[in-house]
Amino acid sequence: MKTMKWINCILMVMVIGLVSNVFAGTEHQFDTKSYDKIAKKTIGRVISGNIDADKMLADMEKLVKLGVAGCKEHMGEAETPPLEAKIMKYTIENANKMGSLTLGQIETQWHEGGFLKAKGVDTSGFDHFAEVLCHYDAVVHPATAIICLKEYKKTKNGELLEQLKDELAEVREHLKHLE
Repeated sequence: MKTMKWINCILMVMVIGLVSNVFAGTEHQFDTKSYDKIAKKTIGRVISGNIDADKMLADMEKLVKLGVAGCKEHMGEAETPPLEAKIMKYTIENANKMGSLTLGQIETQWHEGGFLKAKGVDTSGFDHFAEVLCHYDAVVHPATAIICLKEYKKTKNGELLEQLKDELAEVREHLKHLE
């Protein structure tokens, strides 16, 4: 009789474990902590005036890579709708090209969604902090920061550093909306 109780107890634990896994949702691997740490450190550099453009460029390239990893993860999740997967696909495919655009080009193509619209993808129906747009912005904003830093290296225009700071502050806000 004691053995039967133990077997029932073990079976209950197993069933509860299986059911809880079904309802737990997707575990996220996107390293938001490292991403946020780099972004915060870069904002601090701008505020303090401790500008090392080459180091900051390398950090922005890391952010783009981390952002791409987040896009890949979101794209591969079973619950991701096809439209969101398409947005992630285009973002991933173009991530490395974004930093070579001008500020005007990245604004119209990626911040305003012109590239996606040209591909027949309309993002206007998404909430600004929808998961898909948070991942999208985790690539677009550091790519914009790369452009700012490249231009800053040529011109030493402090407004570019302010824009970089604003780009990173905005993407940090998006990170708060990711699980």
